[in-house]
Amino acid sequence: MILQANGKQKKAGVAIRLSDKIDFKIEKITRDKEGRYITIKGTLHQEDIRFINIYAPNTGAAKYIKQLLIDLKGDINGNTRIVGDHSTPLTSIDTYPDRKSTTK
Repeated sequence: MILQANGKQKKAGVAIRLSDKIDFKIEKITRDKEGRYITIKGTLHQEDIRFINIYAPNTGAAKYIKQLLIDLKGDINGNTRIVGDHSTPLTSIDTYPDRKSTTK
């Protein structure tokens, strides 16, 4: 089963794929209109779980993610799994345009 959120202009989109072989019962699906995130709340082996897939914009990713997590904070707990393309550089070299590999 594939659940997805797509933007109208096809610039963004996220999906969560769930195997038909697991006993996951969906209770609620939340999507944004721009295709930047999808959340799925349900139960797996009689335990509540939520999946969140985020596609952050290339510019302002950290600010976008921070605001989204603030907006969703009432839904996030120890059984929440957050995944996605966060477009967030881990170090300054990740944003340097002329970087060269130093490994041989």
